[in-house]
Amino acid sequence: MRYFIPCLLLLSALYSACTSEQKGADGSGTLSSSGIDSLEAVQEEPQRKENTPGSDTISFEVAFEHFFKALQAGDTVGLNQFISPQHGFWLIEQPGAVPAYTHFSNIQQVQRSYQDQPFTSIRDQMQECSLQERQEFPEFNCAWMDRGRTGFAADGCFYKNTTDFKTSDMWKYASLEDEQEKHVQQMQQQVQKTVLHTRSYFRFHFAHDGERWRLLFADLRMPCSA
Repeated sequence: MRYFIPCLLLLSALYSACTSEQKGADGSGTLSSSGIDSLEAVQEEPQRKENTPGSDTISFEVAFEHFFKALQAGDTVGLNQFISPQHGFWLIEQPGAVPAYTHFSNIQQVQRSYQDQPFTSIRDQMQECSLQERQEFPEFNCAWMDRGRTGFAADGCFYKNTTDFKTSDMWKYASLEDEQEKHVQQMQQQVQKTVLHTRSYFRFHFAHDGERWRLLFADLRMPCSA
């Protein structure tokens, strides 16, 4: 009898241990270590999504590469991703002695002063563009525009942080209405990056609006032509 009670207690303990393991295995009891890991992963998922880089963190170089590829492909839908739905953009040309500013809400609306061509027609003059950052753009001189030279001290596709364009008063000579002048000046102050393509002389002025990079001004003027 004295051996019966300890044996009974031992059997009872073994039975309890087996029951706990079974409950853990079929999910009806406490979580296993793998279950805890899975729960932590679910809880951390929103934080991982928050830390995932979005369109607001894309570099300017990458954004302009997308812009240039869309231009070369004649992809107006892709190009419109760079146009602010609220503010549109300004096209600057010089069909005569003074600059002409024209506002457009989207790329499809554009009719250039040169033969009413669409915006995508500028790709013919921009066959390549290997973007390089510069503190300042290369020096330009009209006297250098001979024997196939562009007039720039160096040729290429350059971009820089915009400073001089913000203070430009070229709009004064464009015969704009008061509200248009205000709009131009407001948008000039927002410009952050300017791209110069020396072979075409085109300049593109961009700003980041918190969502993506936007084209605010496309300057298609030919220097020394007036």
